[in-house]
Amino acid sequence: MPQRIIERLVQLGYSQSENPIQQISCVQRLFAQLFEFENLDVLLKNEEPITEQFLLDKMVNAERGGLCYELNGLLHIVLRKLSFNVSLAAATVWTGQEWGLDRTHTINLFEYKENLYLIDSGSGNNLALAPLALDGRTITSPSGSYRLRSQKTEKGSMLCERRSEEGWTKHCAFEPDIVGWEDLNRVKELIHTHPDSPFNKTMLVAKTVEDGTFSINKERFSRKWMDGRTKTIRFDQRSDLLEQVKLHAAPGVYDAAVELS
Repeated sequence: MPQRIIERLVQLGYSQSENPIQQISCVQRLFAQLFEFENLDVLLKNEEPITEQFLLDKMVNAERGGLCYELNGLLHIVLRKLSFNVSLAAATVWTGQEWGLDRTHTINLFEYKENLYLIDSGSGNNLALAPLALDGRTITSPSGSYRLRSQKTEKGSMLCERRSEEGWTKHCAFEPDIVGWEDLNRVKELIHTHPDSPFNKTMLVAKTVEDGTFSINKERFSRKWMDGRTKTIRFDQRSDLLEQVKLHAAPGVYDAAVELS
């Protein structure tokens, strides 16, 4: 495992707890700090297969972020190296109006004390930052409140929900069917090429931070705080966008944004 990740986990108190759920939460918080949710490789048409070395080179060495199959793929690698018996699975995301592309959201699952947990570091500014127990308690993070419950839907019998001003709303649904590593490349191909993919048309950089969330697209920078405050900066030219990426994202993400322009 990269030394940088080990050192940061120690700083976050990973070794101070023997509870695996708390330890995994520590890893998720670290991932939120280190890696942006970003689709620049899709727009740059990087078709390199998803392998362990590819993810380490891109995200750890080059200081980039990625989409769910990359973020949760790397999370899977790290948790496995920390001796957690996690499994990969595929979920379908609710877009707000309808279900998105079928089974194109990569997630991790973990069983502990006869309960199933959803572990997701690949949802940008919708991160619980802790494992969600099936039919368990609500988890609140800087991006909102989340829960996982048994609920039959068109896309699976397990439903992850996020609380909004309108109440609990769908986030993603899935069946707890284990998929192999090759499924990451299935998801990548669909995200890169499918006409209904939300990530192959315009740039997106998003993140859950300590006191809220932010997102950047080609039109604006949007910041939300936990206390309800919001801020939007609209871009008049490309340099305005690049300035916000440089201010808020990792150096590698900025370099990729420059390359895209």
